[in-house]
Amino acid sequence: MTPVTPPPHERRPAEGAAASDARASAPSRRRAGSDGVERALLAAAARLLTEEGPEALSVRRVAAEAGVSAMGVYSRFGGKQGLVEALFLDGFARLQQVLAAVPRTGDPVEDLLEGSRRYRRFALESPAAYAVMFSRAIPEFVPSAPCKLDAAGAFEVLVDAVRRGIDAGALRPGDPVDIAEGIWATCHGLVSLELAGMGFVPDREAHFEATNAALLRGLRGG
Repeated sequence: MTPVTPPPHERRPAEGAAASDARASAPSRRRAGSDGVERALLAAAARLLTEEGPEALSVRRVAAEAGVSAMGVYSRFGGKQGLVEALFLDGFARLQQVLAAVPRTGDPVEDLLEGSRRYRRFALESPAAYAVMFSRAIPEFVPSAPCKLDAAGAFEVLVDAVRRGIDAGALRPGDPVDIAEGIWATCHGLVSLELAGMGFVPDREAHFEATNAALLRGLRGG
């Protein structure tokens, strides 16, 4: 799995809720897809990756699939590496928006459970992006440190939600980053098994729901 959480010395300092909310709703500074051609190229790359695998992901194939010249890829992304990085960043930017859109209710634990549901839905609806984000779908692509910092915005949304639960007494005291990573690891593990067609439970959605609910019950405060 490609790590996206920066090491402790690279993490951005904790900020207030207002700053965190603003960052969660803002697009990544490196996010691609700002015009129609870029969106078409990203969609074409994701489609090829899903239908034919990583060996199909060449500049010429992606350009042809999107109906543009190969120069369109080079001028916007610099080549295949930049295109894959754009898929990586675009995926995390969209995941960040999905998690940031979870409504805040009077029950922070239920809000975390709803966030986990939306995480699963994102992964199942965007399997190519999810594979680039977490599964080294393109073996030669290794995200740079700045790229990982941009991607960490989605995790920060989860950390903020955990911190809110701790502050409200709904979750037991602890390090919000440690607790958030445990929640993330649970969601990611279950989703990865589902995407790989592995596992033995008959109802994956119900199993996902029950497992995350049990985890969060164990984290409740008081």
